[in-house]
Amino acid sequence: MPEEEKQKKLSACSRHRFLYVPPCTPENFWEVGFPSTQTCIERGYIKEEKNPEVRLRRRQPLNALFSPKRNKEEK
Repeated sequence: MPEEEKQKKLSACSRHRFLYVPPCTPENFWEVGFPSTQTCIERGYIKEEKNPEVRLRRRQPLNALFSPKRNKEEK
């Protein structure tokens, strides 16, 4: 049987045929356990900034809607 005909026959009756090529797994997908912090930084999972932004403080304090003090005063 010619090679071409043999391949057609195999693809028609094989259990493992597929219509498209499945995607490859991502890099480091099959590694078991947690990587070290240095490894995470090298891979780009963690981004460190040398000058982090300073968080601004509120100009006015937050007024709680349900304050226990307010309920006691009203009763």
